[in-house]
Amino acid sequence: MTAQLNRLIEALCRPDLYPHKPQFIQVIQTHSSVIFLSGDLVYKVKKPIDLGFLDFTTLEKRKRYCAQEVRLNSRFSEGVYLGVVPIHDGPHGINLSEEGEEIDAAVLMRRLPEERMLLTMLRNDLVTLEIIDRVADRVAHFHSHAPIGPEIARFGAPSVIRYNAEENFEQTRPYIGRTIGEQTYGELVALTLEFLDRNKGLFAHRAREGFIRDCHGDLHLEHVVILNGVILYDCIEFNERFRYGDTSADLAFLLMDLAFRGFPAFADRMARRYRDSSGDPHVMDLLNYYKSYRALVRGKVLSFTLDETEVPAADKEAARAEAQDYFALALSYLKAAPRPTLIITNGLSGSGKSYLAERLAIRLGSAPIRSDAVRKEMHGVAPTQHRLDKYREGIYTSGATERIYEALLEAARQRLIRGESVILDASFGSRAHREKAKELADKVTARFRIVECAAPEAVLRSRLKRRMESAGDPSDARVEILERQKSDFEPIDDSERTYCRTWDSTTDLYDFLKHFVRELMTSP
Repeated sequence: MTAQLNRLIEALCRPDLYPHKPQFIQVIQTHSSVIFLSGDLVYKVKKPIDLGFLDFTTLEKRKRYCAQEVRLNSRFSEGVYLGVVPIHDGPHGINLSEEGEEIDAAVLMRRLPEERMLLTMLRNDLVTLEIIDRVADRVAHFHSHAPIGPEIARFGAPSVIRYNAEENFEQTRPYIGRTIGEQTYGELVALTLEFLDRNKGLFAHRAREGFIRDCHGDLHLEHVVILNGVILYDCIEFNERFRYGDTSADLAFLLMDLAFRGFPAFADRMARRYRDSSGDPHVMDLLNYYKSYRALVRGKVLSFTLDETEVPAADKEAARAEAQDYFALALSYLKAAPRPTLIITNGLSGSGKSYLAERLAIRLGSAPIRSDAVRKEMHGVAPTQHRLDKYREGIYTSGATERIYEALLEAARQRLIRGESVILDASFGSRAHREKAKELADKVTARFRIVECAAPEAVLRSRLKRRMESAGDPSDARVEILERQKSDFEPIDDSERTYCRTWDSTTDLYDFLKHFVRELMTSP
């Protein structure tokens, strides 16, 4: 950083510098900006750098791009971008009071609540289908009003789209063997160019019919905020080439980000809602290509981190692993959809199986089949009515349990042959029951996964005690049965480990499911 930028940062870290006198200042640095969070307001200063694709090296350029940032983002973030504030250097130092020489400028914004950002809401299980529909409608409305014209349309020419793809591959090539395997790279190149060649007419049609527009360019989950309305913000202001493009490419970034975070069902829902809301007849034909393109770009940018000397080794390793995941996702979008998967839970009562199954179902769009509910239905018992039968007695005899597992597998079979993935929520403590599930998956050529849920016994006991005090849970499991259950439980053996994934249910479920769903999306 330049000496002037260091001076500027030091000055803007002082709360007394600001007219509204915030209590403290929080500083966030990105590759191109320094952001000062000052109470309810945000001041964003552009670094005086030239990265090739952006150039903020002069005061004139920084002021111009600040004004452009406010103008462009005001299209879809009403009342958030308040203007451009000049920064001066006077007799008493750097100030926001227009004393002395103007040395820089800052974008002034209202601070948006982080807890209402779509990414944060996903992590906190606050996103509903209604919210997904609202976002899709908002993006469709923005796209329908975004500027068009001959200068913009030329960015949708088949030759330009091919150039962008080939440039990405050229910039990714040095990372073969580091963040991307040679086979993955080769398949990505071949399938991408094959798609472009096969769809030249469609790309040309999109340019002619006005689907190449002045879009957002950086539309991902952190740039969507759910308030009374849906706020989009922080679009690309510094390079028209990154902002002008097909509306489907703009949407694809958001869809890819949803899938990468482990929510492909939300991505599919948003795509369908956008199609219906926008009336775009060809959007579904292009989304997989553009989702692949967006994932490839993210993998490429993360790969650059490996060559940055100032980045700690641990951060480089994290970037390498995440880049590999992005490249795998990019390839998956260009290949045939993966086979459906039969997923069974495994674990003692209270280990978190049903909670995991419910959260996984939201991500996959496949309602779980729960053994507790099937058992109650088969015996004519209300779902939330507790039956306190003794272990292996009443509706829990060995024979009754066998019939439950037969019913679970038959219900799974019917869904699998329709091409749907299935989640069976049961203990599957018997190796024989797990083997039957695996045999079913093999028979219908589905993939098979066991999700083993585990927790310390003290945690299991505490959960079971709370569960019996709950009026809305169909499970009859309780503390006094746990010891008997443990004695009958057959643990996962070595032969099952290749398709078993273990979740310690005292740890974060979001991260576990994020990686598990990525695996399901990218594995054959």
